[in-house]
Amino acid sequence: MLVKGKERIKTKYRDKCQIYYLIVKSCIGHYQSKNKLSYYSSYKRLNDYLADLIRLDLLSFDEKLQRFIATPKGNEFVRKYDNIIDFVPSFRRDYEI
Repeated sequence: MLVKGKERIKTKYRDKCQIYYLIVKSCIGHYQSKNKLSYYSSYKRLNDYLADLIRLDLLSFDEKLQRFIATPKGNEFVRKYDNIIDFVPSFRRDYEI
């Protein structure tokens, strides 16, 4: 069977706040390695995002385990962001994985 043409996969544009949300959300309740978090961004940008999230006290870094986990402030950020997503229905489709 021949396939005519190539299907183009639409890539979703995510702004910085959305990426912060997705990173912090993935770190709630368990430690995440930088390798697992690299799904959300390129390595260079991920380093910048992680530094920002630590500076904002949304994530903490465990030096012994070399892993990231959400702080209570990070949990609150995700909870409030979830409320915004629920409040504005057009946002919901942007957060479906």
